[in-house]
Amino acid sequence: MSSTVLLTGANGFIAATILRKLLERGHTVVGTVRSQSKATFIREQYKAAVDSDKLKFAVVDDITIPGAFDEVLRSYQFDAVLHTSSPFRFNINDIDKELLQPAIQGTIGILDSIHRVAPSVKRVVVTSSFVSVVNSAKGTWPGKVYTEADWNPTTREEGLKDTFSGYYASKTLAEQAAWDFVKEKNPGFTLTTLCPPMVYGPPEQEVPSMVKLNTSDLDIYNIFNGTSDPRYGVWLWVDVRDLAEAHVLAMDSAVAANQRYIISQGNYSPQMFVDYVWKHYPERAAAKGINKHTPGKYYPDEGVYGVDASKSVNDLGLKYTLIEDMLRDTLKRFEDLEAEGK
Repeated sequence: MSSTVLLTGANGFIAATILRKLLERGHTVVGTVRSQSKATFIREQYKAAVDSDKLKFAVVDDITIPGAFDEVLRSYQFDAVLHTSSPFRFNINDIDKELLQPAIQGTIGILDSIHRVAPSVKRVVVTSSFVSVVNSAKGTWPGKVYTEADWNPTTREEGLKDTFSGYYASKTLAEQAAWDFVKEKNPGFTLTTLCPPMVYGPPEQEVPSMVKLNTSDLDIYNIFNGTSDPRYGVWLWVDVRDLAEAHVLAMDSAVAANQRYIISQGNYSPQMFVDYVWKHYPERAAAKGINKHTPGKYYPDEGVYGVDASKSVNDLGLKYTLIEDMLRDTLKRFEDLEAEGK
């Protein structure tokens, strides 16, 4: 059954793939962007959908302003909202005002608007993050298996210490605030939160130049291009196409109502990217002077934490893409972009 869906941050890395999947399934989509210029690429990409009114756009330039989504929510009879956008801030000087409050308001604001002005909305899916699950203080935590029951214990006070702590706290507090809102307001919609770790995969959003790739894909490209060494962080990953599929499935699945999901294929190491490039692009790797580092050595000797994402498989029917397949498709996309002069 086709629905009318509000997709926030429609020009983003994750949202771009969600958009394709929604349109392929016959849904009508209204995508929010920060300015009309941000929609130009998508209009050309999906011209047929735009011409047939299956795809429309609305400008919401600052999602942290109370009532920011009121106008667009009043303009259509939405069935569902997929909230992928998050506040955009450079050069944080005041962690509370510029990181914590915007993250919380950016999430609570849209839930409040839906509750007040969009009674037709029955399903809301929010893109959270594995950051709201992981206990960063425990480090690699060998033997630990994270599940949806885990929450990042970083407090608001701890988040004020530095920007890194602030980022972790902002994601956690925003998701917790969303669940508190549903508990306190008992709205007419159900909430599903998705908590992905590192998200990689072929970029479907506009890529003006390779240096302007989304941050995670840029990590892969920098290795592919011999520009920089592997960047280590979270030891878990997911393909952007699987995460996009999870959003659409959660929107349509009765069992996903008021549930939290970790969306992850499992463990990975950036060394896998290096090994793949040397195996499948040996001439390029040699020409670019790509450092082999430690082939086949993926994790510290003591091991790293794992994840149990079986809930997403059992409830949503997700089938996860293998890292080799993600890298094949992503590097092919990079080659196409390079050929276009990006």
